[in-house]
Amino acid sequence: MLFNSPISAQKADQVIGLLGVLPTACVLDVGCGSGEFLVRVVEKTGAKGLGLDIQPGLIAMARKTASGRVPHAALEWRESAIMEAMLEDNGFDLAICMGSTHAFGAGDAAYPNAIRELSRLVRPGGRLLIGETYWKQPPAQEYLEMIGDPAGTYRDHAANISFAEERGLRALYAVTSNEDEWDHFEWSHQLELDQKRRQNPDDPALTEKLKRSRAWRDGYLRWGRTTMGFGMYLFQKQ
Repeated sequence: MLFNSPISAQKADQVIGLLGVLPTACVLDVGCGSGEFLVRVVEKTGAKGLGLDIQPGLIAMARKTASGRVPHAALEWRESAIMEAMLEDNGFDLAICMGSTHAFGAGDAAYPNAIRELSRLVRPGGRLLIGETYWKQPPAQEYLEMIGDPAGTYRDHAANISFAEERGLRALYAVTSNEDEWDHFEWSHQLELDQKRRQNPDDPALTEKLKRSRAWRDGYLRWGRTTMGFGMYLFQKQ
């Protein structure tokens, strides 16, 4: 998987083409993971960028990816939580958070905190691109118990947009992941663990991970595929 979210390369490139980022822009990516999305933004626009993630292995991967594809770009990768990064208000032209609003808080605090903090970090007239889950339909109690989240953690697609607009942002564009993207995302996790398990058949930790993964897969097939959605939302700060 290129992204730790149910997004195809084609959809990512489609959205990046709509961001309106200039070569002089400064872009922030919170929870950047292996850096693929931010690298694509920089490849397309020539902008400067800062990627934050708390996992050192992912930051190492991001640096390697960037050095191979945009070696001369003004890109910084920092192992840091967003709340500890000490970033200046109004310091960015675009702030991205793709499936990582949990970096701003747990449960139902995640999306509101992300909207507030990213708005603070983006200059007036700048933009926010947020990838966030939503409910396609009211979730079954069994599904909530499986994923460990209460129903109120997520909104529906329209409410993700209206929530941001009620806080002074202007919605410019929104797109949702389709079933093919979700299937690839969910089954890729399963396939990767299966391959690792075959290579290391006596590893008890992998055996346990695979067991949990299969339980998650079953929940996805029974409930998640028709219940959980993922949207990409482009907002402008007034």
